[in-house]
Amino acid sequence: MKVVALVSGGKDSTFNMLCCQSEGHEIVALANLHPADKDELDSFMYQTVGHMGIEMLAEAMELPLYRKTTSGLTTQKGKIYEPTEDDEVEDLYELLKQVKDEMQIEAVSVGAIFSDYQRVRCENVCSRLNLTSLAYLWRRDQGELLQEMIDCQLEAIIIKVASLGLTPERHLGKSIRDMQGHLLKMHDKYGVNICGEGGEYETFTLDCPLFKKRIVIDDHQVIISSSDPVCPVGYINFTKLHLEAKEPSDFKEYVIKNSLDFINELNSSSYSDLSDPDLTDTELEFIEKENFAKHSGMPSSHSGSLAGNFSRSQSMNMTKNNSLEQETLEEMKFEYEQNRLENQPHVVSNSKGWHWISSIQGEGETTKDGVEKAMNQLEEIILEHSMKLNDICYITIYVRDISEYSILNDVYIQRFNFQNPPTRVCVETCLPHGCHIIMEAVAFKTGHVKETDYKRHTMHVQGISHWAPANIGPYSQSTKIGEITYISGQIGLIPGNMKVISGGIKQECKLILRHINRIAKAMNSHGQLRDVVQGICFVTHPSYISEARRQWERRTANAIMDYIVVPGLPRKALVEWQVWIHTHNNKFEYEETGCSVGNQYVISIRRRWNYENNCAAIICYVSTGQTSSSTKLTDMTDEMKQRHETLMTSLNESHLDEIMQYNLSKIMQGYPKTTENVPAIHFRIFYQVMNPSPANLIIKTMKSFKDATKTANIAFTVIPSCYLQNYGTFISICGVRHE
Repeated sequence: MKVVALVSGGKDSTFNMLCCQSEGHEIVALANLHPADKDELDSFMYQTVGHMGIEMLAEAMELPLYRKTTSGLTTQKGKIYEPTEDDEVEDLYELLKQVKDEMQIEAVSVGAIFSDYQRVRCENVCSRLNLTSLAYLWRRDQGELLQEMIDCQLEAIIIKVASLGLTPERHLGKSIRDMQGHLLKMHDKYGVNICGEGGEYETFTLDCPLFKKRIVIDDHQVIISSSDPVCPVGYINFTKLHLEAKEPSDFKEYVIKNSLDFINELNSSSYSDLSDPDLTDTELEFIEKENFAKHSGMPSSHSGSLAGNFSRSQSMNMTKNNSLEQETLEEMKFEYEQNRLENQPHVVSNSKGWHWISSIQGEGETTKDGVEKAMNQLEEIILEHSMKLNDICYITIYVRDISEYSILNDVYIQRFNFQNPPTRVCVETCLPHGCHIIMEAVAFKTGHVKETDYKRHTMHVQGISHWAPANIGPYSQSTKIGEITYISGQIGLIPGNMKVISGGIKQECKLILRHINRIAKAMNSHGQLRDVVQGICFVTHPSYISEARRQWERRTANAIMDYIVVPGLPRKALVEWQVWIHTHNNKFEYEETGCSVGNQYVISIRRRWNYENNCAAIICYVSTGQTSSSTKLTDMTDEMKQRHETLMTSLNESHLDEIMQYNLSKIMQGYPKTTENVPAIHFRIFYQVMNPSPANLIIKTMKSFKDATKTANIAFTVIPSCYLQNYGTFISICGVRHE
């Protein structure tokens, strides 16, 4: 893409340009906001110290420079930004609009590392201008990042200090190479951000591989802003600079990590040492790197050198060479539901403000008709319950044809075209002809409970980075309310280029689990994969289940996970994970129970619940007992298949009612029986499509069961699937109750 780089002159904005180039993008112009008449401006958004050297920087790169004066006024200081007159963000909008009009740019290089404030505002402007934000430094380890800057010959000096452990007299004018050791010590001693992300210091770049000439300082002034004896503040004001030609020998080879370098550890690791569920993501990655270094003869990760990183071609070759050998898969034969589903929308809520909206069904002649009908139903339900679409925190969408995903999105974005939209999961299922979509939603609106106890926090990162996949579409990565966190469906996208990782099911699983872990950490400083209470792993072939289960259980045994086989997933991915988290999941209890129904059906339930019993989750399997979890379709004899099919079609309303009574007893176990506080329970019921179909029998039974149950308010959705966790299971029930 053609890229304009937002530059302050500092190391971060400069290094991000190098990262953009490494990903194949072309830097065509520079853009800078500068103060009108002051050397330094205390802007919430931009580094303004050293702004006098920006023109020289553009000359050094031989690129056009676009500049605009900013007052630095901040009228909105919250986590959400709405366009506001006189705010400094609008100066950025006008600047980038001019560049786009004149240079036809497609993307913006942004050097943000950890500032949500800066990220949100840059993404807001990019969204309004239909530009892509490229923020390859986002949430990178700062120690590793500084080392990479030094290793790639980026020469930058300290031009402002404002932190404990840094003084104008000793540290202004020093290079980041000379300061590296001191910054690491100050990080350990005072918590100083190694890259100065907290405003501890600012830098100016004198040379880097992108420069055709280097910048030389002829004269400067040191300005002391504060003589505080504990934390003095000072900065450099350049008074004279010039450019110096670079010799051919100055242009040395350098290495910048690209998207594939950031996933090569996944490709090289056998996971032989990663079975300990107590290991954090950082520890797992460290073991992966050490394991790779040991087997490749390259330096270990802790050496602080980029020497062990691959070039683009090396990394691509490695990805190919380490791709999982794909077995010849048995052909997956499945049927679409032939009967019209009788799902009817319904809503349940609890006293804390949680609402579960289920069984919204969109039918029509076209996909667009069906999606619009479903969206209309959702909006009507929300309004009937005195809520707004902004109160929805999580949406699950089942579509008949994933190839028409763009049609769904076009309709969806018209309704959810606001900041921090709900998290979302979308998969293809075996819906009948004319039924284009089934939809569920979780909403929250505070009632009489303390709003501080259920404060909403949404993460919607739209910039391309190496952290986790960007959500450029109308949904967020994650929404946290109180102790509950919902995460959008994750597929194996390489964050830096938004392409599905090669290598098959194993590689996709490993990358997805890293995504989930990183999102969990971003939502909660102590968050991790082990905080997942319950989830569903959607795969596109039954043979993928065993590997997906193996990869999950190597990371954590703390969650109950269901496995559902569907016809298709977004981007033709092989696997997608849908999970939700509780902050204190490590303190949850776990049990496995089971029973038989009608001497024909084996019922097995896994349950997790917390000590207070205000949160519980179950996964129930209804099987014919003809197979085990490891049985393949080719292992089943004709007699087993016939017996299995006979039992499936013999299911009746009495059997189903008994099954649901057992499910209800387990999810309600230990919950105090009161008439004042009736809990809300949501059941998601997947069934294997067969002939004759059990769908409407399940729906009919669930309606009667729901109406007859007085101890809980029940919402349910019935969803067809190709297969479930094994060939003997034909109904799978995911239940949740939380406050």
